Amino acid sequence: MNYIQRLTLYRYNELLDDGDQPPVADEHITNLAEIFVRHNAEKLLGIHLIHGHFKIPKSTVMLGTNFENPYLRWTKVTDIKKINPAGVHGHIFALTKDGLCAYEIQDGPLPDFSGIGQGFLDEFIHYIVENNLISLVGLQVLGCGDCPMSELILDQGTVMLDSSAVKNTKPTRITGWKFESVNGKPRVCSANETHATMTSGNHKVFNAEKPHPKLESAEDLKDALVSVGDL
Repeated sequence: MNYIQRLTLYRYNELLDDGDQPPVADEHITNLAEIFVRHNAEKLLGIHLIHGHFKIPKSTVMLGTNFENPYLRWTKVTDIKKINPAGVHGHIFALTKDGLCAYEIQDGPLPDFSGIGQGFLDEFIHYIVENNLISLVGLQVLGCGDCPMSELILDQGTVMLDSSAVKNTKPTRITGWKFESVNGKPRVCSANETHATMTSGNHKVFNAEKPHPKLESAEDLKDALVSVGDL
């Protein structure tokens, strides 16, 4: 239990909405790409715009789970007491006075980081500190497929979907970047994750004026997204 609380020391309720965050300069994204590639970190780690979309109750965390057909990551508010600490890992980290702390966690074990250069974290942290990016750029553990993903906002949760499968939405803000090495040189991939809103103008998938669907399983979520025309 202490492990979960340590992971989520960076309180979700203190996060700004992505629309309230300033832009991340291309120069910084390019420089960070060079750091990731030089330390062989680009296949496992990326950078993320630090943000949240709503307030969550006390003693809860944002926990993500991956599903297939279609591939998606459903992240929802979860009671800490219901989580097995051995079965989760930090997913998105922000820098605090206590080091890198996760404000979202993910089902499953951490990937093997043994191939990443020993000095990677020190150099990453030094860069975001020296360039005043602490409240803007976080570290993300990758693992939600290779295709660009679109983030849709639910009631007390979010869902990441293959952007090519999402309908009736428009991209509003890039929220995640990943990098690759091409002939030994760093390259910034096209947007890894993008926040999308409904073309109807709604910020959330489900209209606040109507009863929200009961989402108890991934199939419930997929059916609900189809019903509103997003899949």
